[in-house]
Amino acid sequence: MEIFMEGLSEQYSQHRLILVMDQAAWHRTSNLKKFENIRIIYLPPYSPEVNPTEHLWEHIREKYLRNGFWLSMETLEDMPEKALVLVEKSKQIVQGLVGFHWTLV
Repeated sequence: MEIFMEGLSEQYSQHRLILVMDQAAWHRTSNLKKFENIRIIYLPPYSPEVNPTEHLWEHIREKYLRNGFWLSMETLEDMPEKALVLVEKSKQIVQGLVGFHWTLV
């Protein structure tokens, strides 16, 4: 988690970020380094219906990983990253997947 957040912080170093996360143990560990440009908001426990990430991963599984065949584990591991890059470039897809009424203010 810390490696991900470090990369995110560096990638968007000129921005203030808000991460909305569930309360999984690896999200709440006291050892997690704090980043000046990242604020974390935790969702209530047992509430996947309000977790935008669940919808994003469902989209990636259905559109990019469903019934696929990969020649190597490396090729399979690269696919989610490529999918995230494509999704990130489309504001309409992002809003459609994670744009709950309570996030679009």
